[in-house]
Amino acid sequence: MPDKPSFDEFLQTTFGSDLDHFLHHPPTSDFIRVNTLRASTGDVVDVLARYGFKTERVPGLDDALRILEKPYDPTLCLHHFAGWFVKQSLGSQIPVRFLDAQPGQNIIDLCAAPGSKTTQIANAMHNQGCLIANDLAGKRITPLAARLDSSIVTHTVIYNQAAERLTRILPPIFDRVLADVPCSGLGCLDTLAENRDRYNTMRTQDGQYQLQYRILLTGCRLLRVGGRIVYSTCSLNPCENEAVVNELITRYPLRLIDIPDIAGVRFRPGITEFDGKSFDPSIAKARRVTPWENDTQGFFVAVLEKTDDLPERLKHEDPQAPSIETKSADDPDIAPVLENIERYYGISPEQFACYRFHRPSNRDVVYCLDQHWQSVVQGFQRAGLGLAKRRGGIWRLSHSMIQQMGPHISKNIVHLSESQMAEIATTGEVFVGTDNIESPYPVIDFEPLGRLATTYDLGDGRIRWKRPCNYRWYN
Repeated sequence: MPDKPSFDEFLQTTFGSDLDHFLHHPPTSDFIRVNTLRASTGDVVDVLARYGFKTERVPGLDDALRILEKPYDPTLCLHHFAGWFVKQSLGSQIPVRFLDAQPGQNIIDLCAAPGSKTTQIANAMHNQGCLIANDLAGKRITPLAARLDSSIVTHTVIYNQAAERLTRILPPIFDRVLADVPCSGLGCLDTLAENRDRYNTMRTQDGQYQLQYRILLTGCRLLRVGGRIVYSTCSLNPCENEAVVNELITRYPLRLIDIPDIAGVRFRPGITEFDGKSFDPSIAKARRVTPWENDTQGFFVAVLEKTDDLPERLKHEDPQAPSIETKSADDPDIAPVLENIERYYGISPEQFACYRFHRPSNRDVVYCLDQHWQSVVQGFQRAGLGLAKRRGGIWRLSHSMIQQMGPHISKNIVHLSESQMAEIATTGEVFVGTDNIESPYPVIDFEPLGRLATTYDLGDGRIRWKRPCNYRWYN
């Protein structure tokens, strides 16, 4: 085996004449993506201005905003808690743009955590269809679920599996697949020292090529013929990008799809030659995003279409893995829960007729899903959005469901003024007077945001909000 070049030699080979640009590009900006199911981009621009932020729109991306000036991190804004926007880099927003996700489709995100792209897919699907969010790292499942909750995503099932094992339980029925694979992160200066250390311990310079190829191949196996898969990394290493895609398209019936230009993003074509190796000419249809040209971390995106069945040895029919039937609103296991919710929140059970439900064996929590989910293959971590948890004789609605069903909540509401909202958001408690409150879990109503969250009645007219108490209100 030939000697591996030094890391500095590898950087020179990878970036060529652009190495100096990469090593000395200025820090990149923060960006946010508007959740258009909750608010318009114009509304978010106005809201952030009142918080003291200065933003600008990204041409060609209607829901993307660059933060020019910020008094603090935007995730501390109360509107972020209410799901109006998510913090997401510009490069990270690009892959899903070309997934062409549509309502009612079957879509899987193979490496979903921490969930920014998953919620972006859910946004495009309008919360309708079957969306699977999978990630191998167990410690990343909690932040993934939290990100889905904050965006009020009701049609997603979370799995905690090695992506390559999913063909053992899931059939090849997916219309769209996102393979935003683990990578070296060699598209950002922040990870350069980590990349150097990792490179020096590896036997070859190919990074995580084998893992990335296996995940991409798995995605192609799960994809239906005619479906679309987006492969992306936050690396500019061709060994992790063009080389992986080239290996796949030269062996299997897949073709690259043209990626249209975006006015506010400067794309470079995929590289067709690297380190003495030539790739298929169609690799030029892939797109590279460089940090010195785009004010964001480096990214690579390729869009592929499955044109025919894979070879027999890679084909798999429906594995017929055990599944759990979801329940309807009038199911004997669900109807009493909805009646209890009507009793304490005033929401008619009819409002839940469009959902399916999952009640785990412990029976103290209920989740709701889009009606497309008639059943769910076993092995999942969570199915749907948390509806409510049982506390004594009361089913307490989740924050997300309170925001989802806000207009239909008519009981046990405490209306907060601006000063009261500011107090509870910073201290966790506020005096409101609870003489007319029947439930120990009254609902916050704050006029600019509507029904916002559940609280705890502490007695003596005080309520408590069990959240990290550092949310900000307008300056």
